[in-house]
Formats: sequence, C-alpha cells, structure tokens
Amino acid sequence: MTTHNNNFGAGAAQMTLIGLRYLSARKLRTALTTLAIVFGVALIFAINLVLPSALSAFQLSLSAVSGADIHITSTSGEAFAPETVLPSLTALDSVRAATGILSRQFSLPGLTADTAAQITLIGIDPAQTVRQFAVSEGRFLQEGDTGVAVFPAGIAELAPELAVGTTFPLVTAGGLKLYTIVGFLAEQGNPSAPEIYVSLPDAQSALNQPALINTLELALVAGADRDASSASILQTLGDGFQLNAPAGSSSILGALEIGLALFNLLGLLALFLGAFLIFNTFRTVVIERRHDIAMLRAIGATQRQITQMIVIESLVQGVVGTIIGLVFGFLMAWAGVALMGGIWETYLNRGTLSLEVNLSAVAVAAGLGIVTAVVAGYLPARSAGRTSPLEALRPATPASVQRAARWSLIVGMGTMLLSVGLLLFTDSNGAATGALLFLTGMLIAAPSLVLPVARLFSPLLTLWFAREGDLARGNLVRQPGRAAITASTLMIGLATLILMAALVISFGDLVRKLADVNFSSDILILPPTIAVYDAVVGADPALAERVRALPEVATVGTLRYAAASTPVTDLQVLGIDPVDYPQVASFEFAGGDAESIFAALGSGHNAILTSIALSTLNLAVGDDLVLQTPTGLQTYRIAAVGNDILSFKVAAMFISQDNLAADFHKAEDVLLMVSLVPGADNAAALAGVQTILGDYPQFTGQLTGAYREELVNVTAGALDLFYGLAILILIPAALGLLNTLTINILERTREIGVVRAVGGSRGQVRRIVTAEALLLGIFGAAMGVFAGVAMSYGLILAFGAIGWEMPYTFPVMGVIAAVVIGVLLALGASILPARSAAQLDIIRALQYE
Repeated sequence: MTTHNNNFGAGAAQMTLIGLRYLSARKLRTALTTLAIVFGVALIFAINLVLPSALSAFQLSLSAVSGADIHITSTSGEAFAPETVLPSLTALDSVRAATGILSRQFSLPGLTADTAAQITLIGIDPAQTVRQFAVSEGRFLQEGDTGVAVFPAGIAELAPELAVGTTFPLVTAGGLKLYTIVGFLAEQGNPSAPEIYVSLPDAQSALNQPALINTLELALVAGADRDASSASILQTLGDGFQLNAPAGSSSILGALEIGLALFNLLGLLALFLGAFLIFNTFRTVVIERRHDIAMLRAIGATQRQITQMIVIESLVQGVVGTIIGLVFGFLMAWAGVALMGGIWETYLNRGTLSLEVNLSAVAVAAGLGIVTAVVAGYLPARSAGRTSPLEALRPATPASVQRAARWSLIVGMGTMLLSVGLLLFTDSNGAATGALLFLTGMLIAAPSLVLPVARLFSPLLTLWFAREGDLARGNLVRQPGRAAITASTLMIGLATLILMAALVISFGDLVRKLADVNFSSDILILPPTIAVYDAVVGADPALAERVRALPEVATVGTLRYAAASTPVTDLQVLGIDPVDYPQVASFEFAGGDAESIFAALGSGHNAILTSIALSTLNLAVGDDLVLQTPTGLQTYRIAAVGNDILSFKVAAMFISQDNLAADFHKAEDVLLMVSLVPGADNAAALAGVQTILGDYPQFTGQLTGAYREELVNVTAGALDLFYGLAILILIPAALGLLNTLTINILERTREIGVVRAVGGSRGQVRRIVTAEALLLGIFGAAMGVFAGVAMSYGLILAFGAIGWEMPYTFPVMGVIAAVVIGVLLALGASILPARSAAQLDIIRALQYE
C-alpha cells in the first residue's frame, strides 16, 4: 500500500513538473488564457465589495444608537398605538421598564451651507426613557418641553454655528418650525445621520403621527436572560412585530440588493465566457500535443496521470489568474467607491461610503475563479487521458470530422427549430425558454457551420487577400471544433450586445408610454426622492388645501405612502383619492375599465397592484391579499393590475386614502399633482405654488411637461449603462480570438517556416493570419446576430409574465454595431499574432518540435 502511494505521489509530482514546464515554455498562450480568469474574478470581486459596502453604509446610516436592552418595531416599520402592546409587555417579569419613541430619518434643508444633511429625528418622553443620556453642554429634555431639541456633539462637524440657545428650522408635515437647542450630548452620535432629540408630542406633530410611536424600547431586570426574555416578548407580541431590527428604507435596500444580483450575473457571464476560452485553449492543447501524449503513454504514463497533468495546468492558471484578479478587483472596487462617493453623499444623503473587504467576497470570487478553470480544463484533460497511444499518433481523418459535424448540425438545427416554435407559438414563459434553446442550438451546430461559412465568404477573402485567403480558409476548417468554440465566445458577447440594444429600445418605449399616461396634470409638487418615500417628511392636508385655493387650480390629486409586509415580500402601499386622482393621473391597466376600477377602489378593501407585485406574490386579479399592518392583519381584494411611471419597477399597491389612514395611520401627502383650469397661465400658477412651498422646503414645484421630459431623458441615460455592460462582456471574446490565433501560430510554426522558405514574404504571412481572424470574426458576428435577435425577442416577450407589455422593436443599430464590432475585434486581435508569425526566424521555425 505504501509503495502504491509513493508511486502515485511520484507520478503526480512528475506530471506537475511536466505541466509547469509546458506552461513556462509557452508564456504568451498561458498569459492570454489566464487573463480570462483575471477579468471574471476581478469583476465579481469588485461587485461583491462595492455593493455590500453600499448596503452596509446605508444600513449604518439607518441604525440609531440605542442604550435600551431590546427595541421593538412593527414588521413594516410603520407607527402604531403604544397601548396595543405596552401593557402586556410591562406585565412581563423580565421587563423592568418600557417606553415608546417615534423616529424617522430624512433630509434637513439648510443644516449645512452646501447641501442638505440626513438626520434622524427622535421623539422621546423624558419622564419615561429607559436610556441614560450624558450631556456635555446645556441640559437634556425635560417633561413638558416643547419647541426645544438636544443635539449630539458630532453635529458640530456639519454645522459649527449651532450652539446652546440658537434656533434651527425643522421640516415638519405642517411646514417649517423653529426649534431652540437646549443641550448637546456627550456622545458623538452617528455621523451619517445625527440623532436630534425632541419631545414625543413634538415629534408626533412634526411627522403627523398623533399619539403614535414606531419603536418600543425595553430595559430588562438585572440578571435577566436576554434570549429567554426575547422569546417571551415575541410570544407576547405575536405576529406583526420584530425585535432589534434597524429601521430601514426597504426601497433603497431592495434596489441595492437587486443591483448586486444583476451585476453578479454579469460577472458570472464573464466567467462563463472565460471558461469557453480555457476550454478552447486546453482542447487545442490536447490536439497539438497528441504526439507528446502518445509518447508519454507509450513509456508508461497512465490515463490518470495524463488527465492529472492537464488538470494541474488548468489549476495553476486558475490560481494565478484568481490571485491577480483579486488584486485588480480590489483596485476596481476602490476606484468605484471613489467615483460613487460624491454621488452617494449628494443624492442619497447617506453619510460616507467606504470600501469594506469581507471574507465572503474573497471566497466567492476565488472559488468561482479556480473552479471555473479546473472544470473548463477537465473535459479536455479527460479526453486526453482516454486517448490510446495508437489513436493519438493517428491523424484525424476527414471522414470522422465530417461525421461529427453532420451530427452536430442535425442536433443543433433540431434544437433551433424547436426554439423557433416556442418563440412564435407559446406564452411569455415559453418564449424565454425558446430564446435559451436557440442559443444552445447555435452552440451545438457551430462546428458544422465552419466549413459552409468559410466557403460562403471564400470569394470575399480571395478578393481582398488573393491566395492568402485560401490558405486562411484551409487553416480554419482544419480544426472546426476550435474555430466554432472561439466564434461561439464572440457570438455570446455580440448576442448580449444586441439583446441589450433591444431591451434599451423597448424599455425606453415603455417608459415614454407610461409617462404619457401617468403625467396628465399640469404641475407636480415633488419630494426630495421619487418612489422612495419612507425617508420623506410629507405634508399634512393643509398644503393641498392651500394649493387648491389658488385661482388657476382646478384639481389637486395627492399620493400618500405606507409600508406593509407579507410572507413573500414587503410592499409599498400608496394611498390615492379615487375621485381626485383620476383627474390628474392614471394607470396603464392590464385589463378592465378605468372608471369602474377607481370606483371599486373607493368602496371596501380593494387594491390596484403593480405587475411586479402581482408576479412576486403569485396572485391574480380577484384574489385576496392579506397584509400585516400596524392595526393587524388586513385583507384586500385585488381589483386590477396597473402600472405607473414611478412605481412599475417595485412591488407596490394602491388603495384609497381612507383605508390608508384607517389601517396604516398615514395621512401625509408625499406627492401632489395639480391640474389647472382651462386657459390658465402655467408660469403664474407655478409661481403661486412655489410661494406656498416656501413653507414646505421638502418639496419642489415643476411643470409636468418639463419633468416628464427630464425623467424620460434620465431613464434613457441610465439605460445606456447596459451598453457599457455589454461591451465588458466582449472582453473575454476578444481574448478568445487573440488566444486562438496565437495558438494557431504556435501550432503551425513549422508550416509558416516552410511558407517563408519557399519564398513567402512577411507581408503574406501577416495577411494569412489577418484573413483567418477576419473569417472568425465574420463567423462569430453572423451567429451573434441570429442568436441576439432570437434572444432579445424571446426575453422581451418574457417580460409579459410580470405585466410589462413591451412591444418588440428590431434593433437595427444594435445589429449593425455587433457586426462592425465583431469585425473590428477580429482585426484588432490579429495584430499581435500576425506580427509574431511574420517575424518567425525561418531556420528556427523549420526546427520547431
């Protein structure tokens, strides 16, 4: 047994040494293959550093410092009446004291000279607080205080002019209110969102939440077991409440999490293309080294040792590429955070964004990089290990190559025909399956298409490159499998580009359509953040009444916000007036009559759900939806599916404002839409609105037409980012072309030497390589166009499953761009191999192994 293990170890060491020597002898090929892993690992590592850092910074900005042992919030985060739970909690033996607070994080205009700062307003009852507050200057709140506030010491960094006795304006639902600073806490507080303490009645008035709280703070008796106490408290509370959960902004957190998933998908696609490149490289290596492998087998090397040797080569490249990729990924993340920092602080007001390195990001990127390299190298390694010495020495016959190509054509074409049937004659789910099947069919059929494509474009090559074009075509069809894999890598990249182009066009059309339907008012009164309302201090009904009193105004429709939770997902709950709202805005309904839908909304517990909400909850029109609200479980009937421009990308539902007030205790207007009387002067009406908004600095007034155009343009600009992502996907494709051409040069070193020996010039050699690259580029571009059109058609139809009815627009410019980019990539990738081939020394080339 020991002898067997020693022999196995010695054989493994020997194979490792042979593999390392082979890699070191072919530095350029090794470097190009390794670059594929470097790119994929760097992208995934950077993504998993930047977005989790953003999530962490955002969550930190939401977490107020609390000295309580346990704090309790509703599952939705909305305010509730303390008397519904407080008596039962104080009756528990483990609870020493309990008190309610009301807090919200929002922007405070005018706190600093340059921009608004994010603050957390906390209303407490100083007579019942369970925390201890150390004051460094002035005093703390006292029972009966009103119109006064206590700041943390760290506020001096934002506004050094503030001192005890000075006043500052606070945004409230009833307009600006001046507060006097009576003290500063010794603690610095959260620099991202300083906590400003006011009396509980003042906070309830400022946030239009009379007699309500959104957090219960508990102090446990000395020596109480925290875990047992928490379990007892949860049992007492029942459903609808949670312990020690930081108050959050579910909308932004959800968007960041979706962004993390999307960008990770991009990184995985890059690694997938890298795996194609590695597979192609090692498959070519096996073919190139058939004679060497046969000799090793002849002198006693086992199948396992041959497999082991090539797997070790892929493992080495995977490890080296992963290490370099981690370094580059960190640099990319550092640069990304530096670029995002200003935007983060300016537009989100969420403190400072800093890069946080976590072990999970390292493990995920490193694991994927190494595993991808090993898996991509294993199949060629296994094939090499199973090859007998006689078979390895025997060249592949044209008949065997044609037989394999014939079967790949039959299977590939059959798969594509099935996919076309799914695309044309099935629903949205079938269309998505059809798109993926078409891509699979193209990949399967690719080897059989190399020869027909080469023959098709042979006259063109002959016209441009004369006899060099014929030689290039012969070189390409000699290894159709290798050419097919390389072209397939380019195909996936170009198909992704066409898919992105089609999505951008179709999604842009959808946004314009929704904007035209939804924005039918004349003036909009907007909060600081659109569609992210949980960090907005709205206005009480007095603002709408003042605007409605303007002589130019005919109708004012308002939007109100609350949050709700379900077992499946959190929901934005938006309250509208079923009478006024249809006069200033509407929805893109999936079915039904708008008038009857709005009428249903005004009676009973009926709701309109966005398409995203309906698909996420897996419900249908007419079903009942049970929500966890601050007043307990409430059941709403789904009356319709409707999308509007501000909410169609999130899980949201619309109910009447009466139901919102009764079930969620919310009566703040977070968005106002104003329709003017016929013939009214828009500019004069806007001036009157802006005068009123002087008392409500959390809002801005804009003409609806101008804002609609701005929103559409901003959306179009954001969608252009997808083009950049598609270009990134083309990097592994370019590396694949470069790698294949370089391998071809190395494989044909002696052949090139013969061409040079019989009189071929350096220029002719360069033209042969360039013609071969051009043929590969045209082949990949042609497949990319067909695959891209099919994929874009299927995936756009698939959006119908979530209610986004986007008409398919053929991406003409995307197709043209894909063809041009494919050809340019091929020509660019040929420069280095062509130069290398032309500079080969004739004598050394003829002596090449």
